[in-house]
Amino acid sequence: MINCPKCKSAIDPDSRFCDQCGQEIFYCTQCGRPGKGQRCTTCGGEMRRYDELHTTIADDSSDNVDSISERESVLAAAIGATYRSGIPQLFLVNDSLHLRLAGTNGALIGRRAGIYSQFLSPYSYISGTHAQLYYNQNTWLIEDKNSSNGTYVNGSRLNAGETRPIHNGDLVQFANIEFRVEISQR
Repeated sequence: MINCPKCKSAIDPDSRFCDQCGQEIFYCTQCGRPGKGQRCTTCGGEMRRYDELHTTIADDSSDNVDSISERESVLAAAIGATYRSGIPQLFLVNDSLHLRLAGTNGALIGRRAGIYSQFLSPYSYISGTHAQLYYNQNTWLIEDKNSSNGTYVNGSRLNAGETRPIHNGDLVQFANIEFRVEISQR
């Protein structure tokens, strides 16, 4: 377990966001420790978002597999832990927009907040912080974060702050953008 740098709650070591306060967790490019801000308070390394580290590791390793440093190996192990955790893999898929968003426990969904913001920023009807994904007691859940244009599961609108389970084949809609839920066991 690691501690959230904002609220100090114990969270999983592969978390992208704190499941208690929603704080995005950054990881040091030098030592792999979690934190927030631009520099690691332990070693002074640059802090990066979880997804940026994953992309960096993938880019570096594709050029020369033998050149992966110890630092990158530590980061790859931390990032890969989410895939070994036994949580069923969730994808939110919109074929017409060519979007396939991999679900992460605690991930915020919005135009300005969360790990999907780079993909959702062009869609003005989606709120800055629209919804949040959770995995709890063997079920994926989605919570509306008081969005302006609503979060829907199979056509039924969630109330602000309402959490609802989502299952394989469900349709989840953020404002006017609909996604098909794909959940698979590993």
